[in-house]
Amino acid sequence: MHPVFDIRPAAGDAEHGLLLSLQPGPPRMSGLRLRSRDGARVLPLHFHREGDTVRAELPVAPLLEDRPLRWDVQVELDGNGVFEPLIGTTGTTIPRHFFQQAIGEHGISAYLSDSVSSLALFTAPSQQHAYTVDAENTRAAFPMLLEELPLQEDLVLFESFLGKAYAGNPRYIHEALRRMRPDLRCVWAYNGDTPIPGNPARVRRGSAAYHRLLAQARYRVNNILFTAHGRKPDTRYLQTWHGTPLKRLGYDIDVAGPEVDARDNLYRESRAWTHLLSANNYSSAVLRRAFRYEGDVLETGYPLTDPLAAADGGRTDVLRRLDLPLDRRYVLYAPTWRDDRQVGHWQFDLDLRLDVARVAAALAPDQMLLVRAHHLVSGGLGDRPLPANVRDVSHVDDATDLCVIADVLVTDYSSIFFDFATSGRPILFYCYDLDQYAQRIRGFYLDMEQDLPGPIARSTDALIALLADLPAVQAAHAERYTAFRQRFCALNDGRAAARVVDAFFGPFPATNRFMTDLVALGIGGAADDDARLQRLIQRYLADSDAISTLLYERLQPAEQQRFLVWFLKRWAGIDRIDPAEMAFYDAEVERIRQAERPPVEIDGGHYVLQDMRPQGHDFRLVTYAWALSIDDVLFDQYQTEGFRVAPGDVIIDAGAFIGDTAALFCAKTGGDCQVHAFELLDESIALFRYNNALNGISDRVVLNKLALSDHSQGSLVIKQARLQGATSVEPGDGPGERIPTITLDDYVARHGLQRVDLIKMDIEGSEIPALHGAVQTIRRFRPKLALCLYHKWDDVLTIPRFIAGLGIPYRFNFKWVQLPQGWEAVLLASPIEPMQ
Repeated sequence: MHPVFDIRPAAGDAEHGLLLSLQPGPPRMSGLRLRSRDGARVLPLHFHREGDTVRAELPVAPLLEDRPLRWDVQVELDGNGVFEPLIGTTGTTIPRHFFQQAIGEHGISAYLSDSVSSLALFTAPSQQHAYTVDAENTRAAFPMLLEELPLQEDLVLFESFLGKAYAGNPRYIHEALRRMRPDLRCVWAYNGDTPIPGNPARVRRGSAAYHRLLAQARYRVNNILFTAHGRKPDTRYLQTWHGTPLKRLGYDIDVAGPEVDARDNLYRESRAWTHLLSANNYSSAVLRRAFRYEGDVLETGYPLTDPLAAADGGRTDVLRRLDLPLDRRYVLYAPTWRDDRQVGHWQFDLDLRLDVARVAAALAPDQMLLVRAHHLVSGGLGDRPLPANVRDVSHVDDATDLCVIADVLVTDYSSIFFDFATSGRPILFYCYDLDQYAQRIRGFYLDMEQDLPGPIARSTDALIALLADLPAVQAAHAERYTAFRQRFCALNDGRAAARVVDAFFGPFPATNRFMTDLVALGIGGAADDDARLQRLIQRYLADSDAISTLLYERLQPAEQQRFLVWFLKRWAGIDRIDPAEMAFYDAEVERIRQAERPPVEIDGGHYVLQDMRPQGHDFRLVTYAWALSIDDVLFDQYQTEGFRVAPGDVIIDAGAFIGDTAALFCAKTGGDCQVHAFELLDESIALFRYNNALNGISDRVVLNKLALSDHSQGSLVIKQARLQGATSVEPGDGPGERIPTITLDDYVARHGLQRVDLIKMDIEGSEIPALHGAVQTIRRFRPKLALCLYHKWDDVLTIPRFIAGLGIPYRFNFKWVQLPQGWEAVLLASPIEPMQ
């Protein structure tokens, strides 16, 4: 019967020690001790019996250091001098650390090991202790998290090489996913510092946050395994693996070693796989058998080979990123790890039996040797002195980057050569321990002498000889190389990642032109654009079909592009504006700003007088210091080709501001027009009247302090916005000025208007109710409509939908001129006259 463990502070004060109780204590127990996990320290423990209970004193001070330490509690039986793990139970499995205590600036806790449920202690400085305990407790609670936390349908959790790298198949799937499914939210379990395109959220592998995301993610992508097993029924888990197998794997291994020790854990992980990636038919069969996997296999080719199938593959960019000369030829030496050289938990010593100096001396003047140790090798080349033409690139996360720049690959039993063969460049094998590896370490699936695409060298001299005559080596192995590529690389055509995204994630959930064009323009920008685009897609996806048919597809191609640029700017903060256009806009703003603008005082308010002749029109405006009028006057935001005011027009100017558009309409018609203006803010109304008189147009402009709406004799509340001269419409009965409402239909009837030629509305998001109050007027007079689209996120849907419901055919133009903030976007709708 295993004992139940109980730990508590001695005499209520943990700093003086802890008391460990074993109930019942092992009857043959003769010794008890603490042993540090690294084996460097052993502390004997004093214990005594009380009936069938054993109590022991655990000292605290000797266990605390400025680094994390794990201590195993070990027991001796019958005085035999052999100490074994003390196995028992706590009566509960949650939390994993069943005892926790703060000791000054440190923390100490007790838990049961995963392997045999033996008692262990963990000590660390306070912050690190709290982080680790929280992470391990969350991992222990993972089955409960799977039950309790909701599935996040748009969440994809990526991990590669145990969180150590942004590399391998997961990297290239992620980069294809960015292009093809930007509606999905990606998170990387990554502990490194390599920038990741799109700047996705990162989480530290093994942390509490990591386990919560692992429980909730709709999609998982990994090339080894996560830290906790199991998944929700609707979770899709793609295991990409990390190489076509040459060495025996999993249950195919016949000799003892770390892979055999770990395969049961990997087997438990594989029960959660829903899809297994394969590079070829050979791999599909081997991986199924080695992992005892019976689920779906995606035989698509390996995404990590996509750059190798390209003509250049980004070679220059990689060389610059790695600070390597552009004018060199590179020999890449990339050996695998040796199972029999273990120096720690999944850490192995570099068994470098290559005379690097001699190889370097034998290279041509334009050649360099790159040495890349496997990611499981501890320390790489370390402090070894290297010749000038040799670089240690073990720090490079992704071996594909190195394959892109390598002119020849030298390896041994690493699967890297299957991937490199996609490039067609020469491969040499340096196998100094071939017989030992085949018979006593791992063993192979292929015949090393007959199946490899290049020759085997067993010594440094033999390898130097092969490097010295690569053309002859290539010629001698050309037929075998071709057969090898046909067998193993046929699917590595540069499109593997796209096939994986299609097969595993499915197509983008919208096929309308608006959303597909928007995504194409929105992807691949600044670091945080991915998250912004993803949020934008989520907001508009459900309505994108309607936006596409009601508005977007009715614009001319040039205006469609303009619309998308504005849409990304306004609603996602993603800038796709042509820098040359922005520079021109800024220059014009500065030109107008530099013009003389003398001060003017009206009713105690301070303003400026602006001469509009530099903007092409012979009138003047008294205006706010910030208002240059370049958008509506200089860039003519309310008119375009085929959409212009004409002499005799009757114009509704809703949101008339200081009278700038009224003055402009009068100027464009030679004074032959009638403007019915609506403005709500008293300060702007005062400037409007002043400008009417200043420009001699008071007899052509009717100014109303009324709010256009869908009902008359009501009211709405307005107040001054933070920007002088700007108005905000307030919902409900909040503070502000109450303004009476009127429908445009009632206004037209009261004033006996016999024509309305243009309705312009810029009324702070109140366009839809105002339009509903103007239906009779629009149907009767079929006016042109200039309607602002930028106030509310759904204006691009509701305004075109309203127009479609009128039963009047309209032609659409899109005008956007206020570049910095993405404001002043206007839909210009012209009635299509019936054919005579």
